[in-house]
Amino acid sequence: MQLKLKDISLNTNWIKSGSSSFIYYDEIESTLDIALDKKYQSNSLGKIVITDNQTAGKGTYNKSWFSEPYKDLTFSIILGNQHNFDQSLVDESCKAVLHTLKKFQIIGYQKKPNDIYINGEKIAGILLSNLGSINTNPYQALSIGMNINSNLELDKIDSSSKVKSTSLLRQTGDEYNREDILCKIIESIDKAIQKLVYL
Repeated sequence: MQLKLKDISLNTNWIKSGSSSFIYYDEIESTLDIALDKKYQSNSLGKIVITDNQTAGKGTYNKSWFSEPYKDLTFSIILGNQHNFDQSLVDESCKAVLHTLKKFQIIGYQKKPNDIYINGEKIAGILLSNLGSINTNPYQALSIGMNINSNLELDKIDSSSKVKSTSLLRQTGDEYNREDILCKIIESIDKAIQKLVYL
């Protein structure tokens, strides 16, 4: 089922709130490609590029990120170039995801530098990407992929991968409201960004 973004009202300050928070695509190769586009970096600071079907998701070291259409969460936050974020934002974003999982009585952990695991299996990845600039800070975007209601087995999709994947569905047997989880994660990340920006 398509994400019901019109029903979402984010309680955020740095990340855009209200009905203008999201740039939605039904299907796209990668939300990161849009989020790092200079046009969006200039005109859509703080917005969230999100899709229900990411066909060529990117992870660390150009590895692929697989997600099941209409089942998982794949989105990128446009950070602009006003601040030069680093690993501390990735760490804080990992904490935000872990805090969200804990609200559902699920205990996970961060596998440095940027992955979230549950019981030895990967459930989420966070990627801070830069688009180089000579005279100013680089344009940046924060991308998150999280397996929610999918039942994918990553090692069967990509035989070269040594990583076992999981999802909330596979962990608990229950389906989850993606919009609810999306809100919780973004609002937590918004607090993390504010903390780093206003240090």
